[in-house]
Amino acid sequence: MPTPTLLADFVELSFRPDLQLLLGRWLRPVSSSELQQSYEALLTAAVPPKCRFWLLDLRRRGISSEDDTLWTLETFLPLLAPRLGGRVYLAFLVSPGHLSAIDQESGAPMVTNAQCHVRLFTDEGLATAWLGRRRQHESV
Repeated sequence: MPTPTLLADFVELSFRPDLQLLLGRWLRPVSSSELQQSYEALLTAAVPPKCRFWLLDLRRRGISSEDDTLWTLETFLPLLAPRLGGRVYLAFLVSPGHLSAIDQESGAPMVTNAQCHVRLFTDEGLATAWLGRRRQHESV
């Protein structure tokens, strides 16, 4: 397994070439500026391998403000597909209290469009499996 890269003291990034997966784990709650730095670092890490499958662990990051969520959805996510050469799949890991029991099993859809598909999960194994199915579907 590749060694994670630590960005300051708030997020770890690593690329898993065996799974074609970019992994980001926030280590603590972050400010708006740190959130944007984190996402920009993820995109920078994803460009060379054209990695379109991301697993992002938000459990220690805390809840984003409405402004941060809007920035992510309206400013950041639209950058991904053009830079990475196709539809991008993101699995966000959240705390169980954020999803119903049914959504915890299959992942709750957050964004689905031609450029990006985002689902929320509480289980890393289920999130990784979903990303694997999406990768397999894309390769057919």
